[in-house]
Amino acid sequence: GHDVGYAFYINLVCTASITFFFYKELKEGFMGEKCSWSECKVLVKKMLGYSWPILVLGIAGILNQTADKILFPYIYEKGDAHAQLGIYGAASKIAMIMAMITQAFRYAYEPFVFGKAKDKDNRQTYASAMKYFVIFTLLAFLVVVGYLDVLRHIIGHDYWDGLKVVPIVMAAEIMMGVYFNLSFWYKLIDKTIWGAYFSGIGCAVLIAINIIFVPKYGYIACAWAGFAGYGTAMLLSYFVGQKKYPINYPVKEIMIYVVLALVLFVGMTEANKYFSTGIACLINTMLILIFAAYLVKKDFPLKSLPFVGKYFRK
Repeated sequence: GHDVGYAFYINLVCTASITFFFYKELKEGFMGEKCSWSECKVLVKKMLGYSWPILVLGIAGILNQTADKILFPYIYEKGDAHAQLGIYGAASKIAMIMAMITQAFRYAYEPFVFGKAKDKDNRQTYASAMKYFVIFTLLAFLVVVGYLDVLRHIIGHDYWDGLKVVPIVMAAEIMMGVYFNLSFWYKLIDKTIWGAYFSGIGCAVLIAINIIFVPKYGYIACAWAGFAGYGTAMLLSYFVGQKKYPINYPVKEIMIYVVLALVLFVGMTEANKYFSTGIACLINTMLILIFAAYLVKKDFPLKSLPFVGKYFRK
C-alpha cells in the first residue's frame, strides 16, 4: 500500500514551491542593499517573535477541530466507538456549510483589516464588519436548521441519529468566526502571544470536557466541547481586547439578533419535530423570512441596494 506520509511530503513540496515565487523579494530583503546583516537579524527576530505564537495558535485551532475525533475511540466505552464516531462525523458534514462561510470570510477579511490598519476610522469599520458577520452567519444557521429535513439526505439514513449535533457544531463555528474577527487586535499591536494563550485555553477546555463527559454522553459531548472551547477563546479575546485595543462593538444590536435567532431556532426545532417535512419547511420558511424582514428593516434597507434600490425609494 501507499505510505500516508507521502501526503506530508507533497505538502512540503507545494509549500516550498510557493516560497520560491518570493525569491526576488527575499533576495532583496535579506541580501540586497536595502537590508544590512545586522538589520536583517533584527528583522528576522521581529518576524519570528510575531509569527511563532500564530503557529501555536494554528496548532491549537487544528486540535480544536480534531481532538474530539482523536480521543473518542479511547474514551467512549458504551458501544462501538468507531460506529458512533462515524455518525458524528457524517452529521458534522452538514454543519461544515458554516465552516466554509467562515473560511471564505477569513480569506477576504484579513487583507482588508491590515489595509485599513492606518485609517482613522478603522475601529468603527471592524465593529461594523463584526456585526454583519454575525447577522449573516445567523441567517445561514437558520436556513440550515430550517431545511435540515431536506439537507439530511446528503448523508445516509443510518446517520440521521446524529443530526442533533448539527446546530451545536454550527453555533461553535459561528463563535470560531467571531473569535477570528476579534483576533486582529493582538495582530495589529504585535502581541500575537495573546492568541496562543486564548487558543491554548480554549483547546484545554475542549479536551477536558471530552475526557469528562464523552464516556457518559457520547458524541453529543464532543459537540458541546467544541462549543465551550470556542466560546471560551471568544470571550477571553473580547474582554482582554477591550482593555488592550478597545473597539466599540455594537454588542446590544448583535445580541438582539442572537436572541431573535434563538427564538426562531426553537420554533424550527418544534416544527421539525411535530410536522411533516413539507409543512415544517413551509413554517420554517416563514420564520426565516421574519429574521430577514427584521434585518432589512434595521440594517439592510432595500432602497440601498444597487439597481433595484430605486424601486423601494419614496
